[in-house]
Amino acid sequence: MKRKERLKGIKEQRREEIISVASDAFAKKGYHLTDLEVVADKIGVGKGTIYRYFPSKEKLFTAVMEHFMRKLSAEIIGVNIESIRNPVERLKVIIRTHMEFFEKNFQLIELFIHYRSEYKDKFKPIYMKNYARCLSKAEALIRECVDQGLMKDIPPRAITNILMDIFDGMIFSTFMSGSRKTFREKGRYLEEVFINNLLLTKR
Repeated sequence: MKRKERLKGIKEQRREEIISVASDAFAKKGYHLTDLEVVADKIGVGKGTIYRYFPSKEKLFTAVMEHFMRKLSAEIIGVNIESIRNPVERLKVIIRTHMEFFEKNFQLIELFIHYRSEYKDKFKPIYMKNYARCLSKAEALIRECVDQGLMKDIPPRAITNILMDIFDGMIFSTFMSGSRKTFREKGRYLEEVFINNLLLTKR
């Protein structure tokens, strides 16, 4: 490996390490109470190193948010559903993947709350930019279900938007209850109530 490529890899690894440690700090203490000196100490570097990667605490906080949103998008887009022929069943896999992601990345919800509180004007663009591909994938599946007569003839975009609203409500209500173990369970209920009973037409 060339020296330039090796240094680039080391730099990227350090950046990811900073984001990982900072995400825990921001989730636990919030934006204002998070001390970057503490973040640097946990990594074993000087505070100046943090600022070489991220010029300000705001830039670091934004990088943390974007990191998790990209991760969510990549996980949903990357889930393997090609072997499943029925689009309704493929949609269910998307729902499960979504709920399981938040079960594994519980701190993201706390970060949502803190980030939106501090930067309302920036929260929506970051949220929607990274959710856009997820929405497109879900909408394409719903359109396929409608076209095949598996779901009621309701505009796919409207169904997708309602589904995402329900997602958000379930995620935040589960977070407020403090029990991440119910994410998958609620995902199964969402499949049963929203898809099986409300959307499927009689065949």
